[in-house]
Amino acid sequence: MFTHRLKIAVLGSAREPENSEISKKAFELGQEIGRQGGIVLTGGCPGAPHTASLGAKAVGGLTLAVSPALNRTEHLNRYCYPADSDIIIFTGMGNKGRNVILVRSADVAIFLGGGIGTLNEFTIAFDDFTPANVIGVLSGSGRLSDFFDQIVTKSGRTPGMALFTEDDPVLLVQKAFQEFSQKINRNSK
Repeated sequence: MFTHRLKIAVLGSAREPENSEISKKAFELGQEIGRQGGIVLTGGCPGAPHTASLGAKAVGGLTLAVSPALNRTEHLNRYCYPADSDIIIFTGMGNKGRNVILVRSADVAIFLGGGIGTLNEFTIAFDDFTPANVIGVLSGSGRLSDFFDQIVTKSGRTPGMALFTEDDPVLLVQKAFQEFSQKINRNSK
């Protein structure tokens, strides 16, 4: 019997300091994803995404990194990225190419804080996110994520995805699982 483990991409700044409030919330996101049996997907970078991976690992969760590097040596030496994810996929496509593969591989994308790279991931998710089209944003996490709802509104496009916000990391993950389940149930009818 096949049981689908929800793949949740945690997307935010690679430059987020480990002791910041955003990193603490990223750790909580990762813990809850792990507790719920989901898989944390990241871009293999440091900062908030890596902290989410550490949160998942702290509760025995599974982590998968989609690296921009061609191989482990480049991942460690050129990008200076951590290599402690359970699985690392080496794309050799640089950060922008990696972002497309990362977002399209996720069942759910969760955003917190972030700068231009996170905005790039959001526009990929908003423009052509296809698996279940579920996007969550940790509201109040600062930086560009706080403007994603405005970007959607000002785009003039009707979102083809479930887009929701929550200011509590645990509730955000729980809502992500619920939204994905509802979307799958609607699509299977």
